[in-house]
Amino acid sequence: MFNIFSSYIHEDFFSLDIKKIKKEIVDIKSKSKGRRVSNYGGWQSQSFGTINKNFESLFNNIKTSVKELEKHLDLKKGLSLNNYWCNINYFGSFNKPHEHPDSVVSGVYYVSIPKNSGSIVFLNDNLDIYYKNNNKNYNIYNSSTWSINPEENKCILFPSYLKHYVEPNLNKKERISISFNYGF
Repeated sequence: MFNIFSSYIHEDFFSLDIKKIKKEIVDIKSKSKGRRVSNYGGWQSQSFGTINKNFESLFNNIKTSVKELEKHLDLKKGLSLNNYWCNINYFGSFNKPHEHPDSVVSGVYYVSIPKNSGSIVFLNDNLDIYYKNNNKNYNIYNSSTWSINPEENKCILFPSYLKHYVEPNLNKKERISISFNYGF
């Protein structure tokens, strides 16, 4: 047996000053009512195309991770940042299932993650039809969902076409992250 049509999740941990990043996100929020795209109950900033000077260190780290991923994907042309935005999920807030069109690689960097504030869940809707409630154990061949627990200073990269959602924040403290897209 061999694998075909595989997807990936690339994880990295950064050693960044998350207090400084959190302060900048809170400052951005104080100046903007935000927008609603996939979020329910939370706040999402507008989309930015230029890197905020207070996020330069973060995006330098992300760029290093993206370069590593480019090697694995064996790309002819390098990827560049399309856009990014900030997220704050309050108690009960969540993000509905969605994809990131017009991008190749998407990702999220976790800034402030209290316990029980919601995992990111990736979906493979097709498998649910065939294997629903008929597995002894779930694995990469028969799982219709794949969850990743967020952690502070963790960055994950994934193919932009992977449908995903964020579970509800069940903590009274805010869950704060930065999402982004890279493309050609």
